[in-house]
Amino acid sequence: TLFPYTTLFRSGQGVSQDYAEAVRWFRLAADQGGAEAQYNLGVCYEHGQGVSQDYAEAVRWYRLSADQGYAEAQFRLGICYATAEGVPQDYTEAVRWFRLTADQGHAGAQACLGFCYRNGVGVVHDDYIAVSWYGRAAEQDNPEAQVALGRCYADGVGVAQSYAEAASWFRRAAGQGNDAAQFNLGYLMYKGLGVETDRKQALVWLRKASRQGNEKAKAFLRQIGQR
Repeated sequence: TLFPYTTLFRSGQGVSQDYAEAVRWFRLAADQGGAEAQYNLGVCYEHGQGVSQDYAEAVRWYRLSADQGYAEAQFRLGICYATAEGVPQDYTEAVRWFRLTADQGHAGAQACLGFCYRNGVGVVHDDYIAVSWYGRAAEQDNPEAQVALGRCYADGVGVAQSYAEAASWFRRAAGQGNDAAQFNLGYLMYKGLGVETDRKQALVWLRKASRQGNEKAKAFLRQIGQR
């Protein structure tokens, strides 16, 4: 197989990073119908690695791979439809690809489906279904889903309101470096919502979020006379 070799070129492990060379090998395998190579070639076109950036060409390769059931390509194709990269924006089509991928256990797609149901994007708004998809992704340690699920518990959206449960999910995402989770956890700790009041530890999390550029954390620190 060509894949171990070409993966080395893209990652720069053991060889000088050479995207153009990687593209050459990806194209050889992609032209033979290799779904993984087609996906990787799409990534190269999307990010302009080894080729001129071309979103339409990225979509073409993603679709060839996605039509063979390759989950990462299906996910990226969904993102392209959602963000109008290389194709006209079409949330319904984005949801279709997210669902195909989510059903294979892809945490990113599950989180995106949760967002779509929570906001009525490409589907009828349904907070309960949103929480279900967020939950599946959160259990796989997807930090964005963990934050979203935490917000649902904090606000009582689609679930019974529980600051304790919210804090639990924020903590898991904060430990992965997610600045939104760090802010939310710090805020709950400072206010004593769902957890014991611990302003010293709250400031640790709030400052971590602030250092990552989280504007809510910066504003709250200013509000309480901290920095």
